[in-house]
Amino acid sequence: MQAQLKKAPVSADEVQQVLNTTGQEELLQVIVAKLQHGSDGKRPVPTTDGAMRSYHDGLPTPKEPVSNPLALLADASSAAQPLTPSLDSLCTTSGGRELLQRSVYASLGLQLSRHTLEEGFNAIYDSTLSIQSQSNYFRPPDADPPRDVGPDLDPIELGLLSLEDAHSLFSVYFVRLHPINGILDPSLHTVDYVRSRSALLFTWILAITAQFDHQSASCAKRLRLHGESLSRLVHTSGYKSVEIVQGYYISLLSATPAPTLSEERSWLYTSYAVAVATELGLDQVNFSNTLSSDSIMSQREARNHERTWLRILLWERATSAAYGRATAFPESPLTRNIEKWWLHPLANFTDKDTCAFILLRRHLAGLHHILHQQASFTHENPHWVRHLVDSTLDQWRITWLPGCTSNAITPSLDISTAFLTYVYLHNRLWMLSFALNTSTIHSYALQEDCFSAAVQCCTLAVHDLQSIGEPLYCLLSPSWAMIAYAAALALRLFPALYDTRAGDEGELLGLLGQVALQLEKAGSTPSHRIGIASVLGRHLLCVLRAKVGTGMGPGVVADSGLHFSSESGLVGSSCDPVLGSVAMGLDEGFADVFREVFGPGWGLGME
Repeated sequence: MQAQLKKAPVSADEVQQVLNTTGQEELLQVIVAKLQHGSDGKRPVPTTDGAMRSYHDGLPTPKEPVSNPLALLADASSAAQPLTPSLDSLCTTSGGRELLQRSVYASLGLQLSRHTLEEGFNAIYDSTLSIQSQSNYFRPPDADPPRDVGPDLDPIELGLLSLEDAHSLFSVYFVRLHPINGILDPSLHTVDYVRSRSALLFTWILAITAQFDHQSASCAKRLRLHGESLSRLVHTSGYKSVEIVQGYYISLLSATPAPTLSEERSWLYTSYAVAVATELGLDQVNFSNTLSSDSIMSQREARNHERTWLRILLWERATSAAYGRATAFPESPLTRNIEKWWLHPLANFTDKDTCAFILLRRHLAGLHHILHQQASFTHENPHWVRHLVDSTLDQWRITWLPGCTSNAITPSLDISTAFLTYVYLHNRLWMLSFALNTSTIHSYALQEDCFSAAVQCCTLAVHDLQSIGEPLYCLLSPSWAMIAYAAALALRLFPALYDTRAGDEGELLGLLGQVALQLEKAGSTPSHRIGIASVLGRHLLCVLRAKVGTGMGPGVVADSGLHFSSESGLVGSSCDPVLGSVAMGLDEGFADVFREVFGPGWGLGME
């Protein structure tokens, strides 16, 4: 042991002290004292002439969490710049050997030779080793990165519309579309502000609004085509800003369906928008948002970043659910403290709905996991799925939708409340119908619960679209898809629940026919607009006409593919949990329509 201690990184006096120690117990005390206190009772500092000490004292506090390896490397690279000049005075071919011989350092018990350590240390002090060629790789992004602005991108400069028309469309946007889209700040996103920061966002605000404005038929198509061109340009050019994320978000919510499925790019742009938002760190809490000393503008911009992350996350979660990828909810410091985010003094009225949506998505993710676990168990209550869903979502419903229950709904003329109600009911149906994808829990009770929920969604849609009318036509694409899904599911389940004879389905067909009419009207108003709702409505009408012609005799559902052979229940199901039930024997063309809305991966079992 004494022979090994001679090799340890200690001073000559310490070595002599060990050599003079005879008893094993006394020797152990010396070693313990050395490990605990170093040579002088203080924590040793690895330094030669003070340069290293001053360097470490001046290191900046990391800006990124330690779980982000590349970001930590980038943080460290910013500190490396001032260190480089100070190495000139320390440059020596034997710097590592001298330091290891005359300094006290913490032994890490490394299984490496002294020569290896000296060689590594010498590399640090060797100024002849060029490192400049890679010095810019981790360079922090420019404070003012290039933006998608300029006369060749700006729709006003290109003559697509006048400045006066732009102001008019912005006013319409915040009155009609903002209550549902909820990603912008009316006090921040003025015409001048948006125009100076992103042609993509500026154009899509104008283009989407023009689709819903009766007075803008002349410029609607020009703006939409320019927006589609900018979407491709921004993606290929790699522009990155919070406005880019917002521009893609707005373009996707009420997008005109692509001419063909092969031209659909909505999923590509969704992925890019989420990637940009993540790279910009929009998911991180901006603590300056809470400092009273900050300017009002700074606080608005901080909330603008946070709001953008929350909304693009909601969109990504909704579309991932439609793919069948209902994975765990991706928590962040921002979402973990979301309950009171909408109470900030600078919050706008849609921020409350944003909080409600985030909390609902969190409940749904947990519920999805529980359903997976419970699927293979035997349950005494035949309505166990409905009970589980309602008991999980009840507290959320009581808090955010006190006028809505699973059995009765108080219709609201407020657009935001109506939209929130649809999101709740559609996701409740989504969870109930999820269980239809397996034979182990497939039962009359489950079909009954799904049928009731589907009819409830259809009835409310008809009531609201008739009473509220055009202001509700701004609903998002997934909402229209879920209304059509509810109609298709009710149509499929009806024969399994009723001993049908000719004419027995008259009331249901009347309801679903009205759903088809309202969808078609919602997607084709104004006359220059072609929305996904009209496409879905026309398809649904074709399905209903086919049923009237062929009849709906008993046993249709049983033979149509509702029964699956999966032996593992919900676990590992190859069916889409959101829209998979539509594919249960439906060969009338709905699959292609839903792929238009949710992307080409729909129905491929991407669990």
